[in-house]
Parts: sequence; structure tokens; C-alpha cells
Amino acid sequence: MKAGITEINLLGIILFVVMIFDGKLSGRGLNNNRSLYKVVIFFLISLIAGILFNFTGNMTSQATYYVHFFITIAFLLFSSISGYFWLIFICHELRQDIPCSLSIRILSSMPIVFLSVMVLCSPFTHWIIYVNEKNRNTQSDLFFLQNIIVYGYIFTGAIASFIQFRKDFDLEKQKNSMHLFIYSLLPLFGKGIETIFPKIHVATTTIIISIVMFFLGSMKKEIQLDSLTQLNNRRQFEQYLQRITKSSNQKKIFLIFFDINNFKKINDTFGHMEGDKALIIVAQVLKDIFSNTKAFLSRYGGDEFAVILAKEEGEVLPYLQKIDVSLVEISGNLPYTLSLSVGYSIYGEEDATSIETFVQAADKKMYCDKEEKKKTQC
Repeated sequence: MKAGITEINLLGIILFVVMIFDGKLSGRGLNNNRSLYKVVIFFLISLIAGILFNFTGNMTSQATYYVHFFITIAFLLFSSISGYFWLIFICHELRQDIPCSLSIRILSSMPIVFLSVMVLCSPFTHWIIYVNEKNRNTQSDLFFLQNIIVYGYIFTGAIASFIQFRKDFDLEKQKNSMHLFIYSLLPLFGKGIETIFPKIHVATTTIIISIVMFFLGSMKKEIQLDSLTQLNNRRQFEQYLQRITKSSNQKKIFLIFFDINNFKKINDTFGHMEGDKALIIVAQVLKDIFSNTKAFLSRYGGDEFAVILAKEEGEVLPYLQKIDVSLVEISGNLPYTLSLSVGYSIYGEEDATSIETFVQAADKKMYCDKEEKKKTQC
């Protein structure tokens, strides 16, 4: 059975090493997600410690005992630390715009501090592990605390993901929260099976699967999102537009185009760094204003943004007014005025009976608004 556990650990080590090198070489994936990177690193170390633990477990020499004891401590601590970073990763994924505060991180790390003290004192107190009469490390009655701490972090991440899923209005955020919930639930399910059937070792396997799925999800996000604004990219916009126009049967489908006024002047006068800042500000305003809806937000290209929303016309116009008000307030702290030209069309109306004409109608109205703002008749 130990051979089977070792094989599982080796598979996990190979997968994690590949993930780390892929991120380093491509500049994507783990390289851009520090929380997930730390989960992988610390769980990788715990897998290595697990293999060494099994390898040295049957050796009874005095020197081997000290090595085995050190490996046991490493396994207990690093697996617990990986659980901590699992929770931090979940928090980061659920609320990317609000980083975990220092107080939350300190509070979340307290179980690790508690376990560390107990493990390091075990040679004298026998709280977690002790040496039996055969000169072998043996689990004490409180060894179960390590599992409670590791799976407690994972369980907390699962609960947080489910709560956020119930709170979110945005369809993409709901999908992300459910993804995090399912793959946090999987290790708990695996540990439950292993507890009921001790000879079936699936807990480590389920953790490896979940981390790999988190990694693939992170890679998928990088493909789908605009790297600067973190909004959906043009490709995702086109795919979503295809889906929603096929399924629309009740509410009106709005396509709203936004274009930053005098964006070239901002770039030329204040530099491209300031231009990028303007794009990020507009993207954040759109996220904030449409946060309580299931609107699909995307960067259409350059300084253009697109929003797809299923609403009645009277419900859409107040959102546009809120965007204007928000940008006026923000402009007070900028060396330039940030404003948008807007145009929208409604799918199914005379000038928007196909996807092509739907996009063209919104685009045309946006440029008419831009010309009007330049004091030119459209």
C-alpha cells in the first residue's frame, strides 16, 4: 500500500514541477498567480516529505531516527502551510479587487502557529508524535489536529466560495465561485472516503486533481481576459454574443459601446502609462456600476468597451447616467477629463436583426455621440 501512496506522490510531484516550469517559461499561469504558486510549492514539498517519510519509516538506526523525525515535522508543517495558502488563493480569486487584509492573514495563520508549537514540542511532550519502544516515530492521540487544520482551511474555502456564489449577480463570477467550490469540496470528499475506508488512499489524489484544475482555470482566464483591464477580451465577447442572441426570448438584449473621448490626446500629452491608467479606471467604473447585474463586460479593442445586458430600456439608461457621474468625480483627481461616448442598440429592432447589424447599429450610434460631443452634426 505504501508503494501505491509513493506512486501517487511521485505523480503529483511531476505534475507540479511541470506547472512551475510552464509558468516560468511562458510567463503565464503560476507566474502571474502568487497565491496558487505558493499552494503548489508547499504542497510539492509536503509530497516530497511524504515519500521520504515512507522510505525512512522502516529504518531503525539512531541517525535515521533523527532524519525521519525531521521529515515528519516538515510534512506536518508544509502540508498545513499549503492549506493556509489554499484559503488565501480562494479569497484572492473570489475578490480580486480587494486583497486579503493583513489582519485576515494573521488570523488565518494562527492554526499553523498553534500546530508548529505542538509539533516542535512533541519530542518532550509527545503531543503530536513520539518515539516508541522500537525507536520509531509514532502518531500520538493529537495527531488528528494536523488533518483538522489542513482540511479546515479547505473547508473554509469551500464555504466562502459557496457564499460568494449565492451573492454574485455576474454570470462569470458565479461560474468562477462554483468552480472554486467544487474543487475545494473534492479533497473533503476524498478525505471522507479515506476516513471511512482507511485502506483506500484517495485524499492526496483529490488534492492533486483540485490544484491541477485550479491551474487550468487560471490558464483559461488568461486566455479569456484582457491582460490590462481584466475584462473579457474580444474573442469572449463574440462567443457570448452568439450564445445570448440565440437564447434570448423574453428580455431585450442591449449592446452598449463605450469609447473614451480624446484618448489619443491623453496618450500624446501624458504618455502611454497614463493612457493605460485611463483604460483601467474606465474598466473599474464599468465593473462597479454593473456589479449588481448579469451584464457581460469586455474590452472591445483599443479604447472601446462593450457591455451586453438583458434589461428593459428604462432600466438601462440610469446605468449610463451613473457612469457619467462617476467619471466626473474621478476626473477631479486627474490631470485630464475622463468621459465616454456611448451608443447602444437593441437586438431584434429594425436596424439590429442579425449579430452583424446589431454590432453595427451600436457602433454607429456611439460614433454619432462622439461627433456630437465634438460639436459636429451627425
